[in-house]
Amino acid sequence: MDEGRDAAIDLLERDEQLRRLENVFALAREGRGRIIAIAAEAGAGKTALTERFVADHAQVARVYWGACENLSTPEVLLPLRDIARASGESFELGADHIRSFESLLRLLSNGGKPSLLIIEDVHWADTATLDLIRFLARRIARVRALILITYRDEEVDARSPVRNLLGDAPAGNVERMTLAPLSLAAVTSLAAEHGRGGEELFTLTAGNAFLVTEALAVDGDVPTDAVRDSTLARASRLSSSARLVLDAVSIFPRRAETAVVADLVKGVIDAGLDECVEKGMLSLEGGVVHFRHELARRALEAAIAPARRRALHQKVVDVLKRRCDARASEIAHHAEHAADVAALLKFAHRAGEEAAQAGASREAAAHFAAVLRHRDALDPKLLVEVLEQHAEQVYLMGGGDIAMVSMREAADLRRRANDTLRLGRDLTRLTRFAWMCGRRPEAERFVEEAIAVLQTAPPGPELAWAYSHQSQLDMLASRMGSAITWGERALKLATQLQQKEIIIHALGNIGSARVDDRGSAGFAEMEQSFELAVAGKYHDHVERASCNLTCSHYWRRDYRAALDYIDRGVSYAAALELTHWEGYLRGWRTMIRLDQGDWVGAEEEALEICRRTYAADVYRFPALVTLARLRMRRGDQDVDTPLDAVRRIATAMAELQRSVYVAMLVAEGAWLASGMPAESVPPAADEARSLLREVHTQAIERDSHWGVEDSALWLYMLDEPVSGTAGFATPFREHCEGRWQEAAAGWRELGRPYEEALALSGGDDAAQREALEIFDRLGALPAAARLRRQMRAGGARAVPRGPHAVTRANSAGLTRRQVQVLVLVDEGLSNTEIAARLFISAKTAEHHVAAIMARLDAPTRQKAVVEARQRGLLGNAPK
Repeated sequence: MDEGRDAAIDLLERDEQLRRLENVFALAREGRGRIIAIAAEAGAGKTALTERFVADHAQVARVYWGACENLSTPEVLLPLRDIARASGESFELGADHIRSFESLLRLLSNGGKPSLLIIEDVHWADTATLDLIRFLARRIARVRALILITYRDEEVDARSPVRNLLGDAPAGNVERMTLAPLSLAAVTSLAAEHGRGGEELFTLTAGNAFLVTEALAVDGDVPTDAVRDSTLARASRLSSSARLVLDAVSIFPRRAETAVVADLVKGVIDAGLDECVEKGMLSLEGGVVHFRHELARRALEAAIAPARRRALHQKVVDVLKRRCDARASEIAHHAEHAADVAALLKFAHRAGEEAAQAGASREAAAHFAAVLRHRDALDPKLLVEVLEQHAEQVYLMGGGDIAMVSMREAADLRRRANDTLRLGRDLTRLTRFAWMCGRRPEAERFVEEAIAVLQTAPPGPELAWAYSHQSQLDMLASRMGSAITWGERALKLATQLQQKEIIIHALGNIGSARVDDRGSAGFAEMEQSFELAVAGKYHDHVERASCNLTCSHYWRRDYRAALDYIDRGVSYAAALELTHWEGYLRGWRTMIRLDQGDWVGAEEEALEICRRTYAADVYRFPALVTLARLRMRRGDQDVDTPLDAVRRIATAMAELQRSVYVAMLVAEGAWLASGMPAESVPPAADEARSLLREVHTQAIERDSHWGVEDSALWLYMLDEPVSGTAGFATPFREHCEGRWQEAAAGWRELGRPYEEALALSGGDDAAQREALEIFDRLGALPAAARLRRQMRAGGARAVPRGPHAVTRANSAGLTRRQVQVLVLVDEGLSNTEIAARLFISAKTAEHHVAAIMARLDAPTRQKAVVEARQRGLLGNAPK
């Protein structure tokens, strides 16, 4: 949206931003591309700054321009459609959207001149457009291109997809630029040129460039509502023809084609449009007309009488329906505002299907929801289909509970219609939805009913799917024998029916079950599942196979192989923007990093994962375990936030592979808090022992060897007797049998220094001193403190003091975490946003900010940042 073309006003106090853009463009010309995210409130001059920079470089760059639009449901890949229209480039918008992304990347990469790509108003972006920007952000560093994206920071909160997008971008590839309002001095100077008072104008507009422009365009007193009053005052001076044009354009969210407007205002388009442009109310670019600012458009639209506004929207619907190039989502938008139910049902449904095909689940779900709001007007057959489509898209966008509501209703309708096959299919999908929502008992009931229903009909793909989902549920619950039985049934039927996707799914279940039981054939079956998925481009199954292979090798302590599968899966997921799978796999990498002593790397990656929003919380689970374990081992004060999340997910999923980590975390916390001798272990150890015994027994019953070994280790650490150690792998066997030397050597060979130090802690004086060195090097302050108490109680002399309990990160005495918080305060984040970014509670963030202000003797957050900059603290801030 154009935010004012008066450069004398809009580009005041923007020299620093222009210089920064110039420097980044110079790097882009050398093949080191960047994305600059320009944030400001509405009317602050984002477009004016962008247009000025583009105009200055139009002769030396290829320019591509697109924008998002404030439709009732965002249009899928609308900026890409803009670029295609202007450049003549053909994008496969109806196919797999990754192909479109690759086409745009080629367009930016090719040619003698560097490229400038502008995408405006990404706060209105659809899911696919955000994926496009994420795709480009990963690859821009090797492209001769500069990408500018603009958004309104007041519409982007801590959990916004835009925040997730910017937070996920590779370090150095995306930079942020915030436009501050005009200063009092600048506003006073401008006001003086019009004979107006600067202070009053500044108070009214808060330095907003557009509001200043609008206020100065009105004669007389400064209006009490700058946007509405000034816009309506200026509009009142127009002729009736111009006002008709202005009203017609105002009902279009971003811009209107002059040909469509001409149909709305028969006979007055030429004179009326010319006057609107001449008076500065509208901007005309080729065959497209739009307001100079969205706030002005909204003011004019709101001033139209409701009945007339509906009539205008209906005219647009009628005009667009006659055009073969009209977008379904655009027609649906106007049909909704015109209360044209028939048109809304037809075009919202079509727009939903188009969005689903493009991978824009959020927009597809919104379109299907619009159709369902008028369910009484739907044919029963169409109603059940839309319910199923809505459920599927809502599930994909992360709304599993809502998806279950729609799919339950669809299943009820299928049941009443005696539609056996489709009922079974819906029940099988409900199995997956319920599991992702952490409602395992319901998932078990759904799949049981699905199998019972489908077994009354001739065997088909639906029954094979139900068998495979039962196998998957059993495998996830460590019921490996049952998982193999159901999986083999699914595989046999799917093979007879030549259903490749079901074969892939079943092989993954069977292989995972056999591997967990230490079978040798399982890996071959999982690899086959992976290879078939890649060949068939079943992206979800590729990632599922990657995760199964990763976990199986991790639980066998084969970290090298696990990392290979993680890298392979992450690369595949990153290329296709499968962010939930990427996050899950990277979470397992944080587990390995923590195990192998890379605590800084583990924390950085885990934080990046945990602050994101995924389709289901389970995708954050391994990263949450890492964060909870790491904070516990460092003695950080904000352990509860990730630990509570781990507990919540594990409780909901009711699976051994989750609950064992809760038990280990509780046990380690109790052990770290304990003193010496063993009698002084606090009551928390009782809960830990109980949890450990429960999961240990369950692991034995289900032949989960890794679960048996992990729980046994912490039972031993809490002085609980452990039996059956003869079957344990090294070094678990040696550790649980008290053979500390062999255990330490085994942990060393595995590359797990923390556990090595735990083993050494049970040795002689020299071993304990070696353990202290390891704990101190890792920053494991609670374990080191516990060992020092143990050594002193045992009569050891000259026990090393070790580092200071609170590591001083700088001359101001700020801790490492406080410096992290300070960096985010400098970015302008609130306490709530800081808490989300660092995955801590808002109260903890508040305490950190207060401590920073006290350390820097600063009465406000802003002055704390100024003081920190003067001391050079922000330049070396840890990430």
